Amino acid sequence: MNKKLSNLVAIAVGASLGMAALSSANACTRAFMNMYPDYMVSARNLDFFGPADPSLVITPKGIKHTGSDGPNAKQWETRYGSVVIYADGVFPMDGINERGLAGHTLYYTNGKQVQADNLDKPELDSRAWLSYLLDNYSTVNDAVKGLEDVRLVAKKLPIDYASDTKHIAIEDITGDSAIIEIDNGKVKVYHNRDYRVMTNPPSYEEQLKNLKKYEAVDSDNIPGTQSAEDRFVRTSINVKNIPHPDNKAQAQGFILSAVNNAAFPVNYPDASDPMVKSITAAYAKYSKYPQENKGTATYWTTIADLSHGEYHFKSVFAPSEVMVNLKEINFSVGQPVKRIDHLQHYAEKGWQGNILQYATAS
Repeated sequence: MNKKLSNLVAIAVGASLGMAALSSANACTRAFMNMYPDYMVSARNLDFFGPADPSLVITPKGIKHTGSDGPNAKQWETRYGSVVIYADGVFPMDGINERGLAGHTLYYTNGKQVQADNLDKPELDSRAWLSYLLDNYSTVNDAVKGLEDVRLVAKKLPIDYASDTKHIAIEDITGDSAIIEIDNGKVKVYHNRDYRVMTNPPSYEEQLKNLKKYEAVDSDNIPGTQSAEDRFVRTSINVKNIPHPDNKAQAQGFILSAVNNAAFPVNYPDASDPMVKSITAAYAKYSKYPQENKGTATYWTTIADLSHGEYHFKSVFAPSEVMVNLKEINFSVGQPVKRIDHLQHYAEKGWQGNILQYATAS
């Protein structure tokens, strides 16, 4: 093999390995069980190098928001109350509102992550994407239409979690679902109640094409790696086969079983990969709790029970879980924003079950 060809091969192999590592290092999985009218339940895994110091933030109606630090920022007041997980207390990444709309931001990148059109529309930075949707809309259909009134701009925040490489999954209490991605400056919306699963790159279009290859797969040939493509296929098959739950506890447990099958064990063996090292170094410098970064892992999982107004949080640092019941929250105008910081520490405090009582005004 000549030197030029050898270099090209090395570059190609390196790029391939890099993308595989990137996929695993920033991997997440969202799944939505919407086949049974009384049991609309979604779940997501947070897969990263550390827990990203999650906070649970309860936002009532009437709170003013600014969607960007720029002069042409989107402005709004909260129309619907919500419960949202913030990474590092700054970046809203997962949550549910009082009307049964849930949303999730997961790792994604495909070219320039700034919307090229809608130049005349007010800007909505990535730190405000999820808040804007949950604050203003009660259905997926309305949320998708609402994106026509803004210009999405992905920006990196100085925190130990990626804010600038994201796509969004949203679902509502009717079973509707949509995936929103920015591909080389173009916002693409995949809106269909059959779109129950989202993982990471490649594009959703490519994920759906790959899934078709497994329409007749048997249980011995379901793909089992932790790549985004395999997790997408595996989770799609698992969700599709969930039986009818007899009660809400079963519904929550069933969707949890599907995302658990896509989870990363603590310190997944990819730490020696150069790309993983690079990404870890890029974000670890912002970490407030570096001792909690235990290598690639599913650090926590959320369950959004849209039918019953419950939001659950399960940390890898504990065998138990905690939750809040949105029906018990006063979301009326004039109420303060409340929060529970360092949510990953709940087990150390002896908390289990409903933790609403520990939320304090911020």
